[in-house]
Amino acid sequence: MKKISIEYHIRKEDEKKYLFLPFEVPEGVERMDIAYSYKGDKDDARVTEKKKNVIDFGLLDQNGDDIGTTGSEQKFITISPSFSTGGYKKREIKKGTWQIIVGAYQIREEGVTVTYDIVFHMKKARWLKGDTHMHTTNSDGRYTAMELAQKAKKKGLDFIMITDHNNNLEDLPMPQVSGLTVIRGLELTNYRGHMNLYGVGKPYDGSFAINSKEEFFKRTSQALERGALISINHPMCSLCPWLMEYSGFPYHAIEVWNGIMRRDNLKNIQLWNDMLKEGKRLTAIGGSDYHRDFYITDLFASPILRVLADCNSQTDILDAIRKGRCVITRSSNSTMIYMSCGDVQVGGEIKYKKDLKVNIKVEKMLRGHKLKVIDKEGCFFEFKAPRKGDFSFEVALRGKGFVRCEIEYEKSPIGKLLHRALFYFIIRKEAYQPVPPFIYALTNPIYIV
Repeated sequence: MKKISIEYHIRKEDEKKYLFLPFEVPEGVERMDIAYSYKGDKDDARVTEKKKNVIDFGLLDQNGDDIGTTGSEQKFITISPSFSTGGYKKREIKKGTWQIIVGAYQIREEGVTVTYDIVFHMKKARWLKGDTHMHTTNSDGRYTAMELAQKAKKKGLDFIMITDHNNNLEDLPMPQVSGLTVIRGLELTNYRGHMNLYGVGKPYDGSFAINSKEEFFKRTSQALERGALISINHPMCSLCPWLMEYSGFPYHAIEVWNGIMRRDNLKNIQLWNDMLKEGKRLTAIGGSDYHRDFYITDLFASPILRVLADCNSQTDILDAIRKGRCVITRSSNSTMIYMSCGDVQVGGEIKYKKDLKVNIKVEKMLRGHKLKVIDKEGCFFEFKAPRKGDFSFEVALRGKGFVRCEIEYEKSPIGKLLHRALFYFIIRKEAYQPVPPFIYALTNPIYIV
């Protein structure tokens, strides 16, 4: 955090003028707060016959463009990429000379000194929690975008991605909730497979209603050109699987954990793991695919994608996902896995050398749950938690390729019964099958080159 304070004296002869007060914004700012005060600011801010000072406020960015203004009513302003005070644009804060617009609306004879206190909240790498897959009333969801944003805030999320079926958000404003980044998305939904296109209001031209894989891939290529992050959704789903090939078109990620943990998700994870063994680098992501709840269920924000990002902006979050700096967990407060090789985190790469070790820390691991460390040859380290708690490990690597971790667990007899009962109403085939060990948390790999 960095702070500056500026005192600025306004003369009576400056009344009814706009004055410009420059200040320098440093590199690496995530959020900027500006507060200002002056004698008489406790009075009604509007001009009256009463002799008082009324100072309006506005803000220009490093290019001299308007960021916003709230007259003299608002004395505390926040600017950030994900949330800004009403009347101000959401902006990534760029280094350079910004300017405060000092509106000298009404000034006493003796003039007035205004104090501007500016706080720069600097970018810092941290783990952010979010849900990458949900639907609103703009497709087949039960809740509006604002209602989902409010749910996310209550769950302690840092970001959500709204992905309505075949319905772009180009003309729809995203809800603003302080501390929450709402990312535009679209689920390109075809009878032969689903893909999420993140970060672009209008990812492609033309209609979703296409009948050939060539047209489908043309849409995704256009989305890529416009900067979208692309994910293949629930490829092994029993109801709506991916029926096209996995090569010949662009995508960055695979949704390996979709909604409630089930057999389909285990197949998704195996598919992704096989691709890693082939040398592909694809980010594994998870999302709730939330539409609504059923009876007493709470399906929102389960699973969670935790992303190691420098800033809670759409740009930084999507960039971190592209780089594979992600861990999937069952919920926002469940077991978390941290994995590194030296200074290299998940998604990164490190050169192999003899005696290279991976460092693993597991927080909130539950009794009986099993940590598995996996490389291209399979699982080579296991640990079963004897109690609930935090555990740390240092494990020697076997060679080049990749290393990743997952937490496996077995449901209790009652848990298995409830699982079958729930899936009787969702995917009936699963209700009649044995309940296997499931995954509780999953990291992306570190690549060993």
